[in-house]
Amino acid sequence: MKTKQLLILGAIFVVLVVVVLLFENPFGQSEYEKKVETAIPLFPNFDKEQVAKIEIIATGETTTLSKQDSNWVVASMNNYPADSEGITELLSKVAEFKNTQRVSNNPEKQAEFEVDSTGVEAKLMDTNDKPLAHLFVGKTTPGFLSSYVRAADANDVYVVQGYLQSVFDKGERTWKDRTIFDFNKGIVTQLNISSSEETVELRLDAEGTWQMLKPIASAAKQTEVDSLLTTLSGLDTDDFAERPDNLGEYGLDMPESTISAERNDGITATLHIGNEEDGKLYVKRDDTDTVFRLFKSNVDRLIKKSDTLKAEEPPAEVETE
Repeated sequence: MKTKQLLILGAIFVVLVVVVLLFENPFGQSEYEKKVETAIPLFPNFDKEQVAKIEIIATGETTTLSKQDSNWVVASMNNYPADSEGITELLSKVAEFKNTQRVSNNPEKQAEFEVDSTGVEAKLMDTNDKPLAHLFVGKTTPGFLSSYVRAADANDVYVVQGYLQSVFDKGERTWKDRTIFDFNKGIVTQLNISSSEETVELRLDAEGTWQMLKPIASAAKQTEVDSLLTTLSGLDTDDFAERPDNLGEYGLDMPESTISAERNDGITATLHIGNEEDGKLYVKRDDTDTVFRLFKSNVDRLIKKSDTLKAEEPPAEVETE
């Protein structure tokens, strides 16, 4: 009798499991996954390759980015070379925006999500100034992993992945390219460092080993030289000077320190170091008019002393009887 009851209960259990699988679909797609699969782009006809001009309006100021040939410049800042990686990221984000998660279509709530003039407005245009995408980037969601976005010609507000305000609005960092130097450190054959205290000269010998020639003749500490070259060859600025033509005020008319790297392609990369202000030093390449600013800690990684760059002498051998 008990066996029969167990069989009946087992059969009922199997039927219930089948019903759950058929109607609840626990192993199938979630509603969100279905939305993702069927979502359409927020700007269906957007082609990032056609974008030739970008206007970004934030905190009452307009920044204009323009594509000249294959290079981007900040047109609103005397056509200074633009942050190409940042622009690539911005264009990719716009192309990825989809109508997956709508949170509102009430125009009265746009200020709440900061997808109006309180947020960041972006206009992306082609070579004829034809709009390809026009949108507002709002604040981040409570979890700080997503942001609110609205197409300018619609009331629908969507949640999209990422902290987007920093992608669209660079703030005081500006959209300028922050590169000071970008070259292969392996082609450097000589380094010269001058300061008020001493002049250091380093040269790569025929065996590929760095030697110190000044202020004393000695083998150089290879790890220290390599670290210096890594910093110099990929140097980015921490800030820009407000008045790049005022070299005297910045101490760059007669710089106190200079570092130069002679390369095997005939080019010498030279950086002059000027005055310090608010923890940053004014610096300038000798082949451009732009005045940059570097934190003192970054300058210290370049203007190294001979004691730091000199290889340690091996301990003297002790004679034994």
